Parts: sequence; structure tokens; C-alpha cells
Amino acid sequence: MLRDLTYLLVYSEKIQRFGLITRLIIPIVVLYLIFHTRLYSSTLLEEIVGLILILIYEMLIASWIRGFKGVISGLKLYLIFTAISSVVFLVSSLFGMLAPDPTTIPVAALRLVVFFIALTLLFQLISLDEWRTIFEKLGLKTPSELYPLILLQLPLTLYYLSESATAVKLKYKGRRLHRVVVPLILLTAHTSRSILESYVIYGFSSRVKIKLISKYDIIIYITLTILIITILLLHVFQ
Repeated sequence: MLRDLTYLLVYSEKIQRFGLITRLIIPIVVLYLIFHTRLYSSTLLEEIVGLILILIYEMLIASWIRGFKGVISGLKLYLIFTAISSVVFLVSSLFGMLAPDPTTIPVAALRLVVFFIALTLLFQLISLDEWRTIFEKLGLKTPSELYPLILLQLPLTLYYLSESATAVKLKYKGRRLHRVVVPLILLTAHTSRSILESYVIYGFSSRVKIKLISKYDIIIYITLTILIITILLLHVFQ
């Protein structure tokens, strides 16, 4: 599951047919719509419908990049933690302990899932070289060197943690795994850090040529416009 989650945090070359401006607009607009739906929904039902519409759009984009099965596999771990936290809040409310209203718990879980997928789109739609070039164009040399490394750290750590866990599980055949948790974490941190240090020493690849616009961008603009209008109409008719 960790490896599948890692793939949701890695740039996909399949998206290169679209211009950089369009690929930047997608996650920005989606994140704005999430906050807009949260702030301006007059009823809980209105917010739920708005979030579901955004989720459908996110799944369409992510599925086109990774495939529907790949997206679902990548979300498994996150969905498990979201479900566990929701159950804990629900049980707490049933026993009269400090917890949110039980009716709002599923909505909060939906918000988390929609927000998380929107964040993964930032990783999948824009490459590290493109981030670096964007910051350089803005005259921000230090962020252009540091930000790609920050984005690289998380998927690297998750990937090598998955690889190490798989190797240990095969070696010990599922027995006494708790004894190697600390060495496993240390090995993962050391490996991912070593790769990052190699990027710091040798640098990234040469400056890439950025394609700002593309003839395929119209597809994204049409679908985004439909999503925005639908959510705005949802507020009007509620």
C-alpha cells in the first residue's frame, strides 16, 4: 500500500501533452472550490453534493494519469486511517466523550479525502524540473533548489520504506517483525537522505523547455468550467 501511495506523489509524463499553465490551474482551482464549498454552503447536504462533484472530477483526472485501479490502490492506506479516525470519533460521541457531532463525521472524512487527492495532483501534474524552472523565472534561486528536494523527500521515503518492509517480511516470513522496526526506519531515512544528498551535490538535470500552452488545454478548461458552474448553481438553487 505504501508503494501505491508513493505513485500518487510522483510526476507522470502522460500529462505532458497539456501546457504548464493548465497543469498549474487544475490543482489551484480544485483547492479553491474545496474551500469555497466549505465556506459558502448553507446546508450540510449542499456541502456534501459539492464535495462529491469535486471528488468525481479529481478521480477523473487522477484516473486518466494513473488508471482508476492505481488511484484506488494508492488511496487505500489513507482511506484506512481516515476510516479508523472516523470510527474513533463516532465511538467517542456514543460514549458522551468530547467529539464532533456524529452526523458531521462522514462529511469531515469526505473533506479529508477530497483535500488529499487535490494535494496529490500538485505532485502528479508538475515535474520537479518544472518547479525549479518556475522559481528561477521568478528570481527565487534558493527556493528553486530547495523546493524540489522537499517534494522529492516524501515519495522517496515512502518508496524505500515499502521496499525495506517487503524485504524484511519475506526474510522473516511475517514473524517477529516488531524487532526490526527501528532498523527499518533508520535504513529508510539513510537511503532516502543519501539520494537527496546526491541531488544536492550533482544537481538536477539541465533546464527543461517549458510548454506553457497546448491545443489539448481546451479539454481541461471546458471540464473545469462545467465543474465551477455546477457548484455555483448548486449554491443558487439551495
